[in-house]
Amino acid sequence: MKTGSKIWREAASIMLVAKTAFTPTIKHTDFNYKLLTLQRSSTSGYMPGSYVFPGGVLCQADVSRDWIKLYESFGFKLNAFDKLNSKEYRPKLYQNENSDEIPKYLSLRIGAIRETFEESGVLICRSYKINYKERVARWASFIEEPELLKWQYKIHDDPQNFIELCRKYEVYPDVWALKEWSNWATPAVSPAKFDTAFYLTAFEELPPVHGEEKEVQKLEWASPTDYLIRNMKEELILGPPQVYEMSRLRTFMDIDELLKFASERSKEGVERYFPTRIKTKGGICTILPGDDLYSEALGEKMAYMEDLPATNVQNRMFHKSAYHNEISISNFQPKYNHIIPMPIQSGKL
Repeated sequence: MKTGSKIWREAASIMLVAKTAFTPTIKHTDFNYKLLTLQRSSTSGYMPGSYVFPGGVLCQADVSRDWIKLYESFGFKLNAFDKLNSKEYRPKLYQNENSDEIPKYLSLRIGAIRETFEESGVLICRSYKINYKERVARWASFIEEPELLKWQYKIHDDPQNFIELCRKYEVYPDVWALKEWSNWATPAVSPAKFDTAFYLTAFEELPPVHGEEKEVQKLEWASPTDYLIRNMKEELILGPPQVYEMSRLRTFMDIDELLKFASERSKEGVERYFPTRIKTKGGICTILPGDDLYSEALGEKMAYMEDLPATNVQNRMFHKSAYHNEISISNFQPKYNHIIPMPIQSGKL
């Protein structure tokens, strides 16, 4: 995607959730799962100190056809990945422009798994020896080995080492466990530009984590609501995509229901959320697709309105500060059978 001479970099991220209790939820504030986030380093060039989902930019090692050979060595033919590719509308991020590369629905997942391992130490892979009864499953699988931490740093220095790790330990990236969730592109007014695929992955237990020391300040497990309340209390910073998607997640208290929804909904495809920004006297407003004010034509210069006009359909966010991110939804229905966010207003549940 281009606007003028600037290009949005292709990226992939994982909303990684893990079951923490095996009994049904009782209170409306109880979750039986937690969500993993990482706090970016304070010296990061993009969103320093903020809490984000694991992930990063796609690289050449993720699109190599050597991955097809690796999967073939485990008995997977290319048609084994057909269900990963929605037959419905596909945003540009998911479309291949180079026939020498593996399909985007595969490379984006491999890139997300690689970046998640680099940043958190969670290796979302399956082993033919360990998982021989279920080579493909709803729940994600992670691999633990004493030597893996050394590979975490080797892959950070050279992404090509990821496929070497898979060959050495005879494992393959568990791409089937990544459920297509959403697609966010940073606004045109943003100095750093990313077009990111968001996936949801669920584990039946908390995997051990180990943060990469240079880029990751902290790793944390908490419920979606906990993160949002702490953001309101100015205890942590969340970006707009994190606030919006956590507000979607908090509609599901039970991880089994969340995984069932994500598995079914992922077949429908996703809508690209390319936000536009409007500055007002009260702060900055992010306008999202479906809102009556939404238009990609607003361009790279932030528009100004003293007050936003009253509209019938609203899908927007107000930012009074880095901590105050208020979602406003009115008469809005997401495309592709997605869920409407359940926002927290002024710190209230």
